[in-house]
Amino acid sequence: MENQPIIEEKTSYGVLLYRKNRALRLLEYALFLLGFAFLLWQFEFRSVSMIAGIILLGIAVMLLAPAVYLAFAHPRYTLYKDKLVIQLGQKEESIPITEVEKDFDLRYFFLIKKKRTPLLVSDRFIDELNVRLEVIKRGWESK
Repeated sequence: MENQPIIEEKTSYGVLLYRKNRALRLLEYALFLLGFAFLLWQFEFRSVSMIAGIILLGIAVMLLAPAVYLAFAHPRYTLYKDKLVIQLGQKEESIPITEVEKDFDLRYFFLIKKKRTPLLVSDRFIDELNVRLEVIKRGWESK
């Protein structure tokens, strides 16, 4: 019972549409630049078809990059009473909850081991993590 997860979550496609980490942003940039190079090769610069292609490319990249990232990374987050476990692909990292702090810039960013880290999780998971951090901070933990 002691080692039961408080909440466990596999990152969904919907969450990845608006919460992004560095790898997902780099994937978006790379896909857009590849598509842009293809459009430059196919169409005349500043033509209507080029502009329409760029707009469609932007929409396609924003919708496809999260799906590609999800297919390869399989992000999974598990919150326990005393630790946060982050799984990205084959890599798993277990972080003691005492090394996690809120970052006040964006809701899904946290300071983990003094490094600003985005957590690609739902608001419900973030709420549970914030409650857990507050319990630890205030010393409300029952022994």
